[in-house]
Amino acid sequence: MSSPRWSSALGELRQGDSLPWLAGLPDASVDLVVTDPPYGIGKAWWDTFDDRRAYVAWAEGWLADVARVLTPRGTAYVMGFSEVLADLKWACGDRFAGTRWLIWAFRNRGNLRSDWGRAHESILHLRKSRDFTMNVDAVRVPYNAHTQRYPERTQGATSQFGGGGASWTPNPLGAKPRDVIEVPLINNGMGEKTGHPTQKPEELIRRLVAASSVPGDLVVDPFGGSGTTAVVCELLGRRWAVSEQSPEYIEMAVGRLDAVRAGEHSLADLRQA
Repeated sequence: MSSPRWSSALGELRQGDSLPWLAGLPDASVDLVVTDPPYGIGKAWWDTFDDRRAYVAWAEGWLADVARVLTPRGTAYVMGFSEVLADLKWACGDRFAGTRWLIWAFRNRGNLRSDWGRAHESILHLRKSRDFTMNVDAVRVPYNAHTQRYPERTQGATSQFGGGGASWTPNPLGAKPRDVIEVPLINNGMGEKTGHPTQKPEELIRRLVAASSVPGDLVVDPFGGSGTTAVVCELLGRRWAVSEQSPEYIEMAVGRLDAVRAGEHSLADLRQA
């Protein structure tokens, strides 16, 4: 693979085939993998495979490397449609000590066909061990309307929070995050939008990175697309290494990273859902 296309004190963006690059990373050297791989649904040339078996076999190969490079407390987030990730969970589940199935939910997608409208995608959270990094306070969300209206209460005898008479007060940082993450899709009116057909929102990636790493950790994305993982890590102070094979998408990523370097994009610009 060639020299970095863009680099900073925190990370580097490389152009080329991601699989040899990933295979060349040292064992137990990566704290977090966040990636949005091809789905195998023919979205573009990079998303086209002979058949479903060929796609799963391809994914199983790079997921084996993901398991190899993760540190003992490391985890990986892999995004995709539920019907796609079900195959990958079956193919790679034994390589990890545990898996959680997360839902990314959105309401701002038009559904014009005569079928169930798609209002979510899924995220596999693959854990190298049962002792993994999880920063709950970094990704707390606003309490629901009921809790905000009645913020303090006495727990019943069967409450998981304590026996009868125990009091509960809301955490000032917000509610514990659930396994359904509500972040809107990127639309044409958003400044972060590029020409990438499957670009993920910065706020979605921010939550994953903040939840499962700390400043100085190494975050890897072998399918970098338009550079969202790189941008978020640069803003959050995580070390990062991102690879992307498409020259077109590399240029999108470089433009976004240049904006961060120039101070034209900051943490304050990340959308809050």
